Amino acid sequence: MKYLLLVASIFGLDEGIKQRVDKKEPLGKEKRVPKLPVVIEKYYNNGAALNLLAKKPKIMLGLHSACMAGLVTLYGFVLRRGNAGLKTGMSMMVGGGLSNLWDRIHKKHVVDYIRFDTPWKRFSRIVFNISDFFIFIGAAVSMLFAYK
Repeated sequence: MKYLLLVASIFGLDEGIKQRVDKKEPLGKEKRVPKLPVVIEKYYNNGAALNLLAKKPKIMLGLHSACMAGLVTLYGFVLRRGNAGLKTGMSMMVGGGLSNLWDRIHKKHVVDYIRFDTPWKRFSRIVFNISDFFIFIGAAVSMLFAYK
């Protein structure tokens, strides 16, 4: 039950932030966070990471849906038999993935809003959302605990 609560919490947190950013921030306008290399910038991502398949939204939606169906199916097995670390990591991935899929279905794009001001220009142009971080961290945690 606590793992499903984690999924719902991640989904709700990111959707709440996305709604606020979508309502209050103009598209593409930068708002720098004082004393941190963080920039808040609303961006509509029509594709996957780095706008992959942005010009093919139906294919992107199909791939995202298929990946989530597979992940949720695997998650169901992990909840029954997996260890706590794997359950936590998978919960993070499912929560983040479902939040981004929700956007893709209902808005036809994913709302991203965080980027980092770094010396690496390519990395500095990538805009993320909280769900992306949970997906990355969840994947790492899942790999660490997959064979324990």
